[in-house]
Amino acid sequence: RLTIKGYFCIIASAVIFGCMPLGVKLIYAEGVNSLSMVLLRNFLPLPFLALLAVRGGGSLKLPKGALKETALIALFSGCLTASLLFSSYNYISSGTATVFHFIYPAATVLGSALFLREKIGRGPMICILICTAGIALFYDPADPIDPRGSALALLSGITYATYILLLSRYHYKDMSGFKLSFYVCLFTSIFLFMVGFCTNQLIFPCSVRGWTLAFFVACAISVGAVVLFQHGTFLIGGQRAAILSTFEPITSLVVGAIVFHEVIGARTLIGSFLVVLAAIMIAVFDMRDAK
Repeated sequence: RLTIKGYFCIIASAVIFGCMPLGVKLIYAEGVNSLSMVLLRNFLPLPFLALLAVRGGGSLKLPKGALKETALIALFSGCLTASLLFSSYNYISSGTATVFHFIYPAATVLGSALFLREKIGRGPMICILICTAGIALFYDPADPIDPRGSALALLSGITYATYILLLSRYHYKDMSGFKLSFYVCLFTSIFLFMVGFCTNQLIFPCSVRGWTLAFFVACAISVGAVVLFQHGTFLIGGQRAAILSTFEPITSLVVGAIVFHEVIGARTLIGSFLVVLAAIMIAVFDMRDAK
């Protein structure tokens, strides 16, 4: 039952993340840049997360010794990953960057074996190969590839894989997910504000509509998607969480087709099928192992 709950949390998180480009595009139309958007995403939900954390755990005080691990999770998830990925958009298209970024499922499995000494079964290895092949088919050969942008996007995938591995070995899993998300958002907000202030890149919405959209998008991600992903990773581990989270680009494609009438080609359909197949297979292998 815990495994099924973990599957649900990760897939629900991926669906929320996949729907967010719609809201982000509307906020960008207000003149907001990518760095400011990530800052708002982490800063605006802080009061809401604090309230939920206090109601769920009674206090915002971190357990003794949790500060270092929590700060590391914030560094690799909100700070490094977001900064690297959005910086890559200056050199390559967001679609190409997403393909390179989604090296993280393979990097997570490889990191589990190399650094955490976790055994990689034949089933997860087959799933990761199928999943990687599916994501690779999302790439449009007509898009130019710049070495700098490609390197930044690949590094963002590696830092996100590091975040997943740190999360899977977090020693304070009994702590409220809202409290963990609160501190991750707090540390990330401080870091991004310092970067934006020093580089003069802070551009905020210029209307009430823009601030309202930013607030709802921020809460959907930081209160919904992030908390679900953290909880799901605690339940099923980093390897499975990384594979199932590839539902995110599929959701983005569906949203793009429905809302923006974007055409989904044959390569993309085959890639989506392979990603879904990998997710089904990981569940089948888990049930077989359970029996």
